[in-house]
Amino acid sequence: MRVTRRSVRTAAVATGAAAALLLPAAGAAFAAEAPAPGETAATAGDQSVFWRNVDLADGSLAKVYQDGPGRFSADVYAGGSLIDTLVSEGGKAAYGENNGLHVVLRPDGTVSSWPDKAPAPKPAPTKVVKLPDGHIATFFAGKDGRPYVTLSVPGDTSWTYDFHGTLVSQHR
Repeated sequence: MRVTRRSVRTAAVATGAAAALLLPAAGAAFAAEAPAPGETAATAGDQSVFWRNVDLADGSLAKVYQDGPGRFSADVYAGGSLIDTLVSEGGKAAYGENNGLHVVLRPDGTVSSWPDKAPAPKPAPTKVVKLPDGHIATFFAGKDGRPYVTLSVPGDTSWTYDFHGTLVSQHR
């Protein structure tokens, strides 16, 4: 069987026309099944509208969406990964906590966050020496591991020095 240039051209035009007619319908059918990559459940609905990004206390990011009247949702990301989704509806705030980061999504869509911190312990003295002139010298290691000394007069002023002779603080 001999294939002529005319029959190849006719087949190519017919294939192109069929593809042009069928591909938009196929694309629409697949697009309706699932949200696009990177799109979350909060953004997949027709009502959901991106509202704003909020930087959180530990450097994480909250993406806030308005999902309808009086309804907000926030996707919380840390290191590029989704770690939590908060939904505020019915006039009530939504609360979340992850690795010591507390996040609140309020009914008006505002977000606040704070880290969970334990109070820093006071350094324990390594040695306390009463000097002949009435001063008390207290030796301790500071937060940075360097040695410090506090000279104080009972009931009066105290001075804290590092071991290079630099005055660090003074308390009255």
